[in-house]
Amino acid sequence: MAANVAIRLTYGVGGVVAPATLAKFRFAPPVDDRPDARLFVRGFSFHLLAVAALGVAGWRRPELRRKAAVAAVAIDVADIASALAEALDRRRLDSELVGGIVFSGAGAHSAAATLRQDPQRHPGSGRRLFA
Repeated sequence: MAANVAIRLTYGVGGVVAPATLAKFRFAPPVDDRPDARLFVRGFSFHLLAVAALGVAGWRRPELRRKAAVAAVAIDVADIASALAEALDRRRLDSELVGGIVFSGAGAHSAAATLRQDPQRHPGSGRRLFA
């Protein structure tokens, strides 16, 4: 989960503070003359920072670890779904969308690995959650 948090923090801070720099390296759409795109990049960046904050909280409070991992997986699955919906609308899967799918897929995979490493029992049933 450490790599997951680090990547989210790095992109998140970059997107909030310097969205044009992310765009320069093709990690975001061009934003210089497009306030709508800049707002999108900052909004996306803040949601990455929120999930990273949950991950950091899980380091200090083990009872939050699974919740942070589940939130990370959920956000990444939603990002993949939005990229696929956009691909349908564009009628093509271009490099920008593929990059987002790969980035989010890697995030979901690393967070899911945390779920496999840190199983907790469902209270009262003895069954594992997300086995």
